[in-house]
Amino acid sequence: MRLLRWVVGMGCIATAAPAQVSYQSQQPTEKLLVLPLMVKSPADSAFSIAVMDVAREKLGGMARYKIQVIPKPKLCEALKASDYSCDVLLDETQANQLGRFLSVNAYTTGTLERSGGTVTTTLRVRDIGSSGLASLFTVTVSNPGTAASVGEATAQRLNNLVRAGEQARECDDQRKKSQFSRALDAARKAQSIEPNLPAAHICIATVYEAQHMPLDSLLAAYQRAAKGDSLNATAWENIAHLYQQKGDTLKAIDALIHELAGEPQNTQLRLGIVELLRQQKRYAQAKALLDDGLAKNPNEQRFIDSRQRICIEGELWRCVLDGFVEQAKNDPTKLGDSTVLKAALGAAQQLSDTQQLLFFSRAAVTHFAKSAAFWKALGSAYELKSQKDSSVWAYKQSLKLDPTDVKASLLVARGIVEGATYDTAQGNKLKADTAALRAFRNAFADRIDSAKTYLAPALSSPDSSDRLSAAVFMLTAGSKVAQAGAYDRAYPWLDQLLQLVAPRTPADTVGPRQQIRLQASFWFGVSSVASLSGPWTAMTKSKSCNDAKAISDRLARTKETLVFGARVHPPTANTMLQNVSKFEAVMPQVKKQFKCKNF
Repeated sequence: MRLLRWVVGMGCIATAAPAQVSYQSQQPTEKLLVLPLMVKSPADSAFSIAVMDVAREKLGGMARYKIQVIPKPKLCEALKASDYSCDVLLDETQANQLGRFLSVNAYTTGTLERSGGTVTTTLRVRDIGSSGLASLFTVTVSNPGTAASVGEATAQRLNNLVRAGEQARECDDQRKKSQFSRALDAARKAQSIEPNLPAAHICIATVYEAQHMPLDSLLAAYQRAAKGDSLNATAWENIAHLYQQKGDTLKAIDALIHELAGEPQNTQLRLGIVELLRQQKRYAQAKALLDDGLAKNPNEQRFIDSRQRICIEGELWRCVLDGFVEQAKNDPTKLGDSTVLKAALGAAQQLSDTQQLLFFSRAAVTHFAKSAAFWKALGSAYELKSQKDSSVWAYKQSLKLDPTDVKASLLVARGIVEGATYDTAQGNKLKADTAALRAFRNAFADRIDSAKTYLAPALSSPDSSDRLSAAVFMLTAGSKVAQAGAYDRAYPWLDQLLQLVAPRTPADTVGPRQQIRLQASFWFGVSSVASLSGPWTAMTKSKSCNDAKAISDRLARTKETLVFGARVHPPTANTMLQNVSKFEAVMPQVKKQFKCKNF
């Protein structure tokens, strides 16, 4: 609003201005606006204003026949019309607007910094009207670094620039007339005053182009121009164009990035560079440019959309997820968009970000309660949070919606088995009460046994990976029950598992199945020996040869599995083998007493 009032005020001033007298037509047509420099310390603001007041007045006198320097009264008049004080530091945008409204050809910006008695000013002359004055330079003054001395030195430097700029404009005029030799002479005169004057080098480059000289000659001239003003947009834009002609895309992009440094508010340029970086798959660099753009303009939707696309395509998952979080925060209706939810969940899963995975999966099942996939995502989120019961519940909801999903069934089974924990401390307290301890162990085994229903589909699946996963969960289940001391309940788990992973061929002795087979053999042997007393007692009471043969076969199988699985824990395996030997020693008497001939 202040800038708008500024424009309106200046319009009134311009309207009220008296008619110019005829002798003013002989005055220089080029106009320069000299403005105070920005400071790092607010305490230096008044000093900066004083320095540039001196520079403005001195330069006005030195260059009065070559350029019009906007005087302080006219500058104050414009600022006061927009409710600014006469002495104010303007940022780049405000300086540009003021310069354009005053119809100047160039204006100054920059910084001033004091360190002890030394004052350093970094000035950039912005060319907005073919002045030929574009430049970037530093003036350092010390002993003493007063406003008068710094202003005087700055004016001298600017006066050199004005003199060189006059020759640079002459070069451009002669080039337009195709007087190339005269144009180059004028450019050399400019360079004799200001060796790095960008306008002179740019004019030389355009002459070379008109003379159809090699691209490298043009490139060298524009690079010299960039040396005089590292933020010169014209130089860098032409350098980029020449590199594109030479087929060097990366150097062209680098040049455009330099151009952007001088025009950070140029949205189209920034988006264009980002697109080139995307094509080169330089996603992190493209994201950094967009982040910088958003820091300057947080509400630029094109930057937001482009960054999300870049991050997704470049698999920059943290950036992707943060983008979706921001979208959901700014527009909660996005949580009702399945496309957004799927992408956000995918990013959260890639990062194992439990918090966001839980947030988006809860939103997903709220809006899409009939989606088995979203329920599975919620189950995964609970699992990462170590909330096993909630995880199993969510997986069961998914399975209800799609009973044929073997993977979901396996997830339920895994959740049950891995989530079951035997309370050893409570078990130890019940040791004196055999019945209570047995009930306590059976309750634990019952919980794990509930997984069998969910393992069944995988055990009969044609997919070997499903069968292998089921075998792993069966081993976990059987070993957990055995370690809880419920050996008779562990035995069926391990018996079935050994049949499932039995060697297919004599060469089937390596790989994951062999590892499962080894562990299962150990725990089967331990569970078989530890639970043998019940079947043995029943056999002696029945005096059945069939029962006796079953015990004999069981002893043989138990011995075989213990020998194979002994490496898991040799001391335990050896103790169990000794117990097997004791039972084997009695079997001949049982056979004789029962008069068995079937074994």
